[in-house]
Parts: sequence; C-alpha cells; structure tokens
Amino acid sequence: MFRLAAGAALLAGMLLSAAPVAGRADKPSRVEIAKRGKAATAFVDVPGRGTGTAFCIHPSGLFVTNEHVVRGVAGEVTLVLNPSLDTQRVLQAKVVRADKGTDLALLRVVGAKDLPALTLGSAEALAELADVVACGFPLGRALATDRKEYPAISVNAGSVTALRHKDRELQFVQIDVAVTFGNSGGPVLDDNGKVVGVVVGGIGGKSINLAVPVNQLERFLKAPDITFVPPAVTPADLGRPVEFKARVTALVPGAPEPDLKLLLRTGDEKPREFPMKAANGTWAVTAAPQAKMPAARVEVSARFGNGNRGVTGTTDDAVLKVGGRVLRFSSVQRLDAGQTKSKALLADGTTVEGAATGLGLVELDVEGQKFKVDLAKAAQLTFEKLEPAPVVATVVATANGKEIARVESQLTGPAVERPATANGGAAPGGAAPGGVTASAPLAVAPADPNTVSITPPALDGDKVVKRLPEVFTDVAVGGGGRYLIFQLPKLKKLAVFDVSAARVTRYLPLAEEDITYTAGLDCVVIGLKRAGKLERWSLTTFELEKSGPPPFKEDLKTLFMGCGSNGPLVANGYFLDLATFRQMPFVNSDKSDRIWDPDARVFASGDGTVFGSWNTHYSPSTTTTFVIEGRVVKRYTEGDMMHSIPGPDGKTVFTGKGIASRTLKRGDPDDTSYGYCLPAVRGDYFLSLTTAAGGKGGGFTAYLRGIKQPLARLDRAEHGLSFDGWDRETFGPWKRVFFVPDAKVIAVLPASNDQVLLHKFDADAALEKSGLNYLLVASQPPPEVKAGAPYSYPVKVRAKSTKITYQLDSGPKGMAVSADGLVTWAVPADALGSHEVILSVRDETGQEVFHTFTVRVGK
Repeated sequence: MFRLAAGAALLAGMLLSAAPVAGRADKPSRVEIAKRGKAATAFVDVPGRGTGTAFCIHPSGLFVTNEHVVRGVAGEVTLVLNPSLDTQRVLQAKVVRADKGTDLALLRVVGAKDLPALTLGSAEALAELADVVACGFPLGRALATDRKEYPAISVNAGSVTALRHKDRELQFVQIDVAVTFGNSGGPVLDDNGKVVGVVVGGIGGKSINLAVPVNQLERFLKAPDITFVPPAVTPADLGRPVEFKARVTALVPGAPEPDLKLLLRTGDEKPREFPMKAANGTWAVTAAPQAKMPAARVEVSARFGNGNRGVTGTTDDAVLKVGGRVLRFSSVQRLDAGQTKSKALLADGTTVEGAATGLGLVELDVEGQKFKVDLAKAAQLTFEKLEPAPVVATVVATANGKEIARVESQLTGPAVERPATANGGAAPGGAAPGGVTASAPLAVAPADPNTVSITPPALDGDKVVKRLPEVFTDVAVGGGGRYLIFQLPKLKKLAVFDVSAARVTRYLPLAEEDITYTAGLDCVVIGLKRAGKLERWSLTTFELEKSGPPPFKEDLKTLFMGCGSNGPLVANGYFLDLATFRQMPFVNSDKSDRIWDPDARVFASGDGTVFGSWNTHYSPSTTTTFVIEGRVVKRYTEGDMMHSIPGPDGKTVFTGKGIASRTLKRGDPDDTSYGYCLPAVRGDYFLSLTTAAGGKGGGFTAYLRGIKQPLARLDRAEHGLSFDGWDRETFGPWKRVFFVPDAKVIAVLPASNDQVLLHKFDADAALEKSGLNYLLVASQPPPEVKAGAPYSYPVKVRAKSTKITYQLDSGPKGMAVSADGLVTWAVPADALGSHEVILSVRDETGQEVFHTFTVRVGK
C-alpha cells in the first residue's frame, strides 16, 4: 500500500503555488536559476540497476524522478545532493508512489528536513521557443573525475521546440536541451526557476528530448491514495448483500473531498454502479457482488472422425452415463467414444468403460455464436470445468465530475486479490500486484526434456543443405531442441523440421497469417492475432488439443515458453497456465501484473524458469533476466550485455559479452572472454561466434560450461550467416544458429530464409580429443515424486577421470547417495513441498563440481 506519512501533508500550497507570471524585471537570472536547480537536484543511485536524476519538491524530503529509474526497486535508493562538493549529502529514500503510464515516481527521505526544494510552475505558460533549463547527471557515473566519487551536476539551457498534445491535453514537452540517459527524472525549469517538466528520454544526437509536463506531474501528486479492503466472499455469498468499505488519503491538504462510487462487474457484463457514503473518513456501501447466480459451465472440445475436424465451445454442465454410471461433464477429462463401448478418463485419474448414453444435441457457445452440436456423433470429447466469471470490484474517486483515482480488486476467480491501493501499490499483509496474494503458489508443471529423444540424422556429408518449401518469416524451437518450427505464410502453415530426421516431417495449418507462436516440450501454441485466440497443438499427435481466448482484452502480441518445458506460457508478458490458458498467480518483484513490456525481445530457458530480455530501443541498451524463484518472479538488470539468452537449465545466461549467472553476475572475470555466446539447445555446451570481414561468414568456437579452454574451433565461413556483432537485428544469430549436441549437428539458417544448413559436429568426440580434464554432471533428476513413494535418482557423470566420489552435502532427512552415485530417499507421507539438494562430485585429481537440484513431493 502506498501511504505517505504526515510529513507529506506539508505539500500544502506547493502544488497550488503557481503564481501569475511576474514581470520581466522580477525574473531571476539564468545563474540564479542554475543555483536553485543544482541545490534541489539529486544524483540517484539504484543498486544493481543504474543511475538517474531526482529533484526535491518539498523540504520534508519528497523527491520526484522517473518511474523507469526506480522500476523494480524493493528497498531503498541513494540520493546525493551537491555531489563532489564539500556540502555533499548522501540520503536514503524509499519509493512511495510510482506510475508506469506517466513514467513518474515519488520518493521520500525519512528524517530529512529543511531540504532545498523547487516550486511547480504552470503548463499554460509554456510555449514554443520559451527558454528552459534542465539539471541532471548525463551519462551517470561516466563523468565522475574519480570512480569512487559521484559525478558533478550538469546544467544545460535550451528552449521548448514542440508541445505534444493528445485528446487536447498536453502530454509531452519537446526540448532541445542537451541531455542523455543519466538526466532521466531531472527537472526542467522555466525562466522563473519553476518546474515545468520532468526529463524522460529522447533521441540521442538529434536534439529531440522529451519531458513529462508539469500538468501531468501535478495530477500524479494530487491523486489521492485509496485503501480498499474488499470483503471476503465465497461463491455461495455472491448473491447476498455485503458491505464494501474504502478509505482515502489526500497528498495535497485542502483538496476538495472526492466523491466515491463502487463498480461491480461480472466477467464482460456492464458494471453495476453504487454511490458510496462518507462517514468519519470511511466510505461505505452495501451491495450484492452478483445480481444473479450463474449456472456452472464447462468447455467442451468435440473431435469428429480421424482428423483435426472439430469444434470447441462452452455449455452448461450436464449429465451423461458411461457403463451405467452417472457422471457430470465437469467430472470427466476425456471421453473416447466407440460403437459399443466408450472409455472415460475422469478428473480424479480413474477410468470408466461401457456404453455412453445421455449425449445428444447440446448448444455450444463458440466465441459468442451459438451452435447445436450432436455430441453423440463425436469420436472424442474433452471436458474442462470453467471457473465462474470473476467478479471485480472497483472504487472510483471523482472531483468536480472528473475521475482522479481508482482501485480495482478481484473478488472471485483463480487469482484473488485482497487489500489493494490506488496507483499500483502493494497492499499490506503481503498482497501483491496483479490480483494475487503472496500466498498464492506459482505452479509450474515440471518436465523432463529427456523424454523426447534426439538422435543424429543420416547425413551425406559434413555440410548438408535442406531446403524448405518456401521462405519462412519466423522460427521457434520445440521438443527440447529436436524441432525447428518455421512459419510459412504463403502456405499458411507451420513446418515442423525434425533435426533427428533432417527434414520437415509435419505441417500444422494456420487459421490466419497474422500470428505469434512458441513451442514447449510437447506442444506448439499459436496466437491468432485477428481472432484474439490461442491454439495448443500436440507435438506427439500433431492434433489440435485446445482453443480459447487469452485472459486479457488487449491484442495478442507475443508468446514465449521454454522449449523443454510444460509451461508457463507467457502471453504479452502475462504468465498463463499451459493447460487452461488462464492467468497464473504470482508475486512479481517488479510490482506490476505482467513481467515485461509486450514489445520486448525475450528468450526463455529450456526449462521455462528464466526469461532473458534486452532493450535495444534506447541508449544505452540494458540486459535483464526474470527468474522464477518459488512463488516470486524476480527481475535482475545490468548494463549493456547485449542479448540475454538463458541456457537450457536456466543456471547460466549467454550474452553478447560472455556468460553470466541467471542474476547477470559474473562468477569469474574471464566470463567476458567468451565473447558473443549462444547456448546449445540441451546440455552444457555452448558456442562463441566470431565475425568475418564485412560481417559475413566467421566461425564458431565450441566450449563446455565450466572449462575455459575451447573444445574446438570451427571454420564456418560458408554457412551463409550474416553477423556484424551489433546484436540489434530483428532476426539475429540467436534465431539462426542452433547447436544440437545430441544430434551431432549445428543447424544454421542463412539470410535467404529458405533452407537449413546442417553442419556435422560431434561435441563429445571433440571433448575427448581435446585432452582437457573435465568433470560434469550429465543427468537431470526426476522432476517429481509422490509422498510415501521411494525416490531413486542415478547420477550420471562425464569425466576424464575414471575414479569419481559422491557426497551428499545437503538434503532432506533420510536421503543418501551410494558410492556409484545412486541417490535414494524413502519419502515420508508428510514431506509435501520442495526439498533442496546439494551433491558434491569429485574426481581423483581433486576437481569438484556441485550438483544442486530440487525434489518436489506431491500427493
């Protein structure tokens, strides 16, 4: 919850003090304006993230900066006033309000007083060619005279070059003042020395820079905080009146008391509106969350004949009989129909066989259109119980008829939010953004990529060209690295290229050309952008398994998932359950309901636990990872490391500047020496790419993770790959080079986009031939075990030495490891949950590696 202490109330008059423009004789000189700006402007140091600028707006310790400067900060940031001078003051501040939409954030320094502050000016006085001054710290620490010191402030003068409006309201002030990325969050002052904007970004070298205008800043500060704790309701309570309460805290004293109203919305229905009454600082109203109780619904997918012909829609839960047993649709997972005997797989995992009766004409709702379908004629039926449409409660504050703040909370549904506050803040009691409580698990079904076998194809030579039916526009990896899946727009198909067979073995039809898609261990997910629908296709039967809309209203843009995983599926930056396409509950350390911007360039680790992203739209670019750690998705950002591609197990990230951990930290200074790196699709091998003259050709150097010396250097000047090392291509080497050690090939996609070049390369043989002393664990543990069942995991090691010893350093009580590396555990019935294991493996030369893994115990 964002709530400012009483000190924030001292903003009285500050926001309302924009006095009439004084006469020219009363205006301060530029030197005086510079002194005022310098005294109130602070250097912002965000640990592990970068730097920026902030400025004081009240002596009690309130500072303004850009939201993107402090995005993802959970603790404190450092503010430095008068850096590099004898009067330097280092202060600690916390983020108390942030708004991504306006790119503004409010910071508060605890215990500070009598700080030099700037006064807000008026947007109405702004005009093209008006003189302005900007204060900040261009290039961050780069201009510091000593690396141990903070940089001095820069003050630059210029003028307003454009006023950019949207819907007749000023949205941005364009200025020609010389600023860079380090100026982000700094003040723009008018010729009265008052704040008329906040530097937000620009186009380097073009003298085109943008600032958030003061009218947006004023609205950001004036918006009250709404504390809304919705009542706890069960599905049975939805039709019964309950009391809704909210409290409002104003940041600006003397502001008119707002009017509040409650909106209750079920699914896509029109919201019902209820005015709230104020009493002793609390607004309240009594209302029933739902006007009427809905019938239970199920999603039915009916497949007819032996092909992919079928239909998916929703209907009311109904009754059928199998073998004389009465069943509801919602209790059945799948029904395989036969002429005399059918087989039903129930939701509890049991099966029922016998004649199926009670099926007939059923009205299905297919994306808003209703059809009568005879289910008795279907060869296969799948059923999925649908959760009731979520009930969302929204409290809206208005002043003078205009909305000034709102807060929303979901009362029912798979992700249930409890206490919530306005402006995107986390609520007390562990509630998290995105409509999820901190106790909600982030359930990701574990997968074993080794269940998909990859074998070397039969190739006629060391380099074999495999042509595709037409030019492709995109490629995804699936089946744990076995499949390269190409989009063929003219044919309106996805072509599944099986690396083990060295050819296209299957085609999947596309309902439209404008798609996004991704692949996991066992399936391909296609996003139909025009239809606004997701499709899941099996990579084993190559049949359509599920079709349905995503759980959001915005246009589909991007899909991601690990090529060796069972999810999660990430759509437009939201985590979705692969089986249901519903949004998954998570606690996001970035304090938003999605992980990254929908337009970001993102790659997932093979196991789907780490996502790497890099920004190439701004200068300097930044490299980021998003890591699933238990119930939390954590964000780690460093400077420009170029691309960020997590390895198959998510433990190592391969960048354009060497390798790093999943948190983007270097374990060794030599980690940068590998250069431009790409991971293998499976295992611990990786490639380093080098460029040839003109950016074409070049070669590959193969490495084994953990060994600094290369295994082999491969001259691939004829591979057709165009690579300039800049890493800003829309279709770079990270989508053109696929190292598949199990298939003993490196697959390269030339720029012609119509063929696959398969280069023979046996990494294991190269490792033996290299003479290097290597030691690594080459196996993955079983992903899950049932409570009360025995656990057994034979650890497989690849080593130059033949004498290997194993030691269990940490693990659950009762777990043991044998002399030959067999991990065993008699799992207790009450051992539900995750158990961390640390196993050390040594060879006779003293070389040691640690094998860390998690044993998940389920029911």
